[in-house]
Amino acid sequence: MHSQTQHSQAKSLVWSGYAVFIWSFVYMFPHLYWALGGKMGGSILKPNTIQSIHFDLINWIASVFLTVAGLIGLAFIYWSKGRVSSYMLLFISWAGCSLAASHGIYGIVYRILQIRGVVGLESGSFDIHEDAYVLWDLVLFEPWFLIEGILFGIVGYCFLKKARSRKIWLAACIFGIIIGLVTGIMGVRFA
Repeated sequence: MHSQTQHSQAKSLVWSGYAVFIWSFVYMFPHLYWALGGKMGGSILKPNTIQSIHFDLINWIASVFLTVAGLIGLAFIYWSKGRVSSYMLLFISWAGCSLAASHGIYGIVYRILQIRGVVGLESGSFDIHEDAYVLWDLVLFEPWFLIEGILFGIVGYCFLKKARSRKIWLAACIFGIIIGLVTGIMGVRFA
């Protein structure tokens, strides 16, 4: 029975590590494309974003972060887990969970409030033809952040073996997400 539980936990860690890897790399490819000068798909972004002088740099940085995030997922599976490396992986996973999930939640709520007219846009009130990027943000970009955060939370959870450690992990992730949301409301966004 004990070995069956360990096998199940190892299997969960493998699928969750690969989920982080795949999810991160799938989102990295459009950023890499834009960083290399590609323009296709730019219409789903805020107007004039592609013409921004920082657009290439932002996408290079995003590509690096997303590549590292994907490799963290693989590290949970393949990297030999000493005490220090385990704590390091868990800290990075906790930070990824907290930042990405809070970014996604905040962004989804904020975009819904913009569409409903509670929060104004630079152009005034929401117009589907002028502000389509708000909808793309709502249905594509912000959910990606939320799912990335959830996947980081899951891989950390699956990495831990004891029920008490898993409860502490969940509490730490929820606390981190709340801190991320509070800082977002205060006007400080980390991503």
